[in-house]
Amino acid sequence: MKKLLLTILFLFAAIPLMAQKYDHPIDKATEDCMEKDMSTAGMVKCLNEAYDKYDNELNRLYKILMKKLDDDSAKELKSAQIEWIVFRDKEFKLIDAVYSKLEGTMYIPMRVSDRIEIVKKRVLDFEAYADLAGINIK
Repeated sequence: MKKLLLTILFLFAAIPLMAQKYDHPIDKATEDCMEKDMSTAGMVKCLNEAYDKYDNELNRLYKILMKKLDDDSAKELKSAQIEWIVFRDKEFKLIDAVYSKLEGTMYIPMRVSDRIEIVKKRVLDFEAYADLAGINIK
């Protein structure tokens, strides 16, 4: 009974992740992956893969923007990215501190999901900047 209750609680907690609009291909791949294995270990595997994909996409977009932006804009991007990395690392520490106090395996994928959202937001920001600057990122 306890396992069933934890599963139900996890599913309710994961609904925002699963219910969001999958407007990025990485999200769709993650959804497909999670549908194949809904165990905690399976979800964590899929979410870790999604994190790695978003991190790689972030680095790819950063390199493109640095090459295509004018010198002043590239300088500002570099400065902002250094500060964003500091923010990201501090936010990850906060996430870890909060989740480390919680009991239950359902919080493991939720922790990874929270980390993904931070990096995903930056990817979406970079995509928007490229679009505004007329830079092809494909």
